[in-house]
Amino acid sequence: MGRQSVPFSVTILTLMALIVVPLSSSLLWLGWRAVDRLEKEDVGQRMAELDTAVAGFLGDNLRLVVSLGQALGEQPEFAPQAGVAADGQRLRQLAGLLRRHPGVDAAFVGYPDGRMLYAGRTESSSPAQRVEFHIPPGDPIVQRVIAGEGAARQEVWRFLGADGSLGEPHARASDFDPRQRPWYSGALRSGAPALTAPYRFAWSQELGLSVGVPMPQGGVIGFDASLGTLSRLIVQYKVTPNAVIVIASGTSDVFIETRPCDPTDASCLPGDEAVRALVKRTVVESAGRPLQRDVEVSGRAYKLIVNPLAPLYGRGFAVAAAVPVEELTVISRALLARGAWAGGAAVGLAILAAFAVSLLLSRSMARLAAKTQHFRDLDFSDRVPVRSRITEVLRLSEAVERMREGLEVFGHYVSKDLVRQIMRSPASTGVGGERRDVSVMFTDIEGFSRISEAIAPEVLTSRLSHYFEALGVAISANRGMIDKYIGDSVMAFWNAPEPDPDHVLHACRAALQAAEASRALAKKWHGRGRPVFRTRFGLHAGPAIVGNVGARERMNYTLVGAVANQASRLEGLNKVYGTEILASGEVAARTAEQFVWRPIDRIVAAGTTEAMEICEPLGEAPQAADHAVFLEHWLAGRAAYIDGRFAEAIGHFETAAALRPGDGPCRVLIARCLDFARSGVPAEWDGAWHFDFK
Repeated sequence: MGRQSVPFSVTILTLMALIVVPLSSSLLWLGWRAVDRLEKEDVGQRMAELDTAVAGFLGDNLRLVVSLGQALGEQPEFAPQAGVAADGQRLRQLAGLLRRHPGVDAAFVGYPDGRMLYAGRTESSSPAQRVEFHIPPGDPIVQRVIAGEGAARQEVWRFLGADGSLGEPHARASDFDPRQRPWYSGALRSGAPALTAPYRFAWSQELGLSVGVPMPQGGVIGFDASLGTLSRLIVQYKVTPNAVIVIASGTSDVFIETRPCDPTDASCLPGDEAVRALVKRTVVESAGRPLQRDVEVSGRAYKLIVNPLAPLYGRGFAVAAAVPVEELTVISRALLARGAWAGGAAVGLAILAAFAVSLLLSRSMARLAAKTQHFRDLDFSDRVPVRSRITEVLRLSEAVERMREGLEVFGHYVSKDLVRQIMRSPASTGVGGERRDVSVMFTDIEGFSRISEAIAPEVLTSRLSHYFEALGVAISANRGMIDKYIGDSVMAFWNAPEPDPDHVLHACRAALQAAEASRALAKKWHGRGRPVFRTRFGLHAGPAIVGNVGARERMNYTLVGAVANQASRLEGLNKVYGTEILASGEVAARTAEQFVWRPIDRIVAAGTTEAMEICEPLGEAPQAADHAVFLEHWLAGRAAYIDGRFAEAIGHFETAAALRPGDGPCRVLIARCLDFARSGVPAEWDGAWHFDFK
């Protein structure tokens, strides 16, 4: 028979009556002494909340558009060399960006020859603008192209409807030159993202900022970010009814302020214009430094505060306020008066039962607190539920157990490192990312399509689960994060979300251990007469944008960048060379002291012009002696191969192949040398093999 429990509300009411009420007299006395200090802290806290809200709004929006600009600028279609033929694709991408990011008012790109492409919203266009520019109903997106020189320079615009339809073009002469705009010249001058002063956009008349992001191959991508939300923020965080709040750019340019006081309103304090003028002068006087002082205007005392914000892309902002002192004290003194009556009524209550009641609660609550702290550390080993006589504590214990079970299941879907980062910084759950140097691994199962046709789906799913488990253990043990499973493939990366200065080393070690685990699993299945999985690996390291990609309702923590494509391409080259693991020369160079590498070939991939070294890891550095003789012949053969001495190269490769029967790269290069020996040294031979397929 279970123990009888009592309602938690009865217990907590008793506890509050026995502990809080006797303390009220002491708290009241302290409150009288601290009222002035609390009033100052209250103003500071409210201003800090406003500062945080303004800085967060500006910083989050600007960092997002800069990340978008950097990502677009690295795409080949946005390079100046892509020419006019890429305009359609560029405009589609700019328009799609506006639909995905409502905080962006317009997106545009300017090129060194004065050409400009623009996609912008039309929701805020005036009736006169709608007539002038022939804007159709439905708030379409306007697409503009400005090109030409001198008198031949013109602007052509069309409207893109929500259904994807593109309207008829309109044209007119134009003298607009993006190269003379601050967002363009500032970005080129600094070589980094540049931020303009606030101004009203020509198309929408919305107050906003423009951001310019230089592109690697020339030109600047720009964005217009609306500041309409800031007007609502200063109303939301207004300290008192007659407080004057302004937001300034730099040290003098006030671009947003609270609405002037209505003289017909009885609650309006006189001297509003004088207070506003004083606030604006004080912003200039502060010269970018924090300032707080007590002043008197029209016979009333004010607290004057100026808080500069951290600069964003070279431009500073400041939040300033003038708060009437008499309005600050109204609420606090009324609360103290009411507290005096309440405290006087509660002084007679004793604290004799407080200790006993606290003991009743503390044991169970401390145990629950300890369990939840373990959950924060992603430790779910404590499976013993907390028992209590109190109904609410029992329910809380049951909820904690359900939470533990849910978090354990959730941990199978999301990386624990990612969960820890979210718990440390909830703001990291927003859409966007940061640029990092990462290592990426791609894997694939050789002949998986053929294998899947011969195995029932249920059996295939079970074996894939065992296979992914084996690879996942090796990746996780070496600080890697599995990004996604793509059919029979695995994509993993290092140095995110947790920083890892040795991420290239860990990625290489994970590849070797995962390959060993795959071979062990294949040996086990072969012994049971089952089809085996032979895994191919590709490794590359380089810069990428790492963060949350997707919509607000559904996001994926992943990376965006050419490094992932290169790793996938390296994985595919294993089919050509008969290898198990291929890495770029960049990876091999950065881990030359930790691993034994065999330089396989120097290639030019299809669709590219730059040669790239591809290498195979033979093992870790302590195993170098095991591969010394083989590598000696291989390197001699490859040197002869690069110099065009193909007969000599064949001899070395055959010796190396005898030391390692069935070696794929030996077989491939011997075949090439035989072809070259018959046909002669190719013209302009530089040792690089050009692929004409991906």
